[in-house]
Amino acid sequence: MELSPEEYGAYWRASIRIAAGFVVVYLSYRFVITHLLSHPDVGAVLMGIFLFAAIAFAGTFLAILGVARVVRTAVDAEMRG
Repeated sequence: MELSPEEYGAYWRASIRIAAGFVVVYLSYRFVITHLLSHPDVGAVLMGIFLFAAIAFAGTFLAILGVARVVRTAVDAEMRG
């Protein structure tokens, strides 16, 4: 599979999106949400659950955008070659 410079750049940008999605979820869970979930107040725990759901959705969405870009670039390169 021969990649043009644009396709090579698209692979790098897509891999950055995938990594960013995982990093966002991990760091937010590790440093923000665990503190809220371990708090004795019910409101803080509910806020932690809501934030975890929202951040997990955002991180997954970001990672899937990267995966879709990788697949699209690979298919375009294969169809061209």
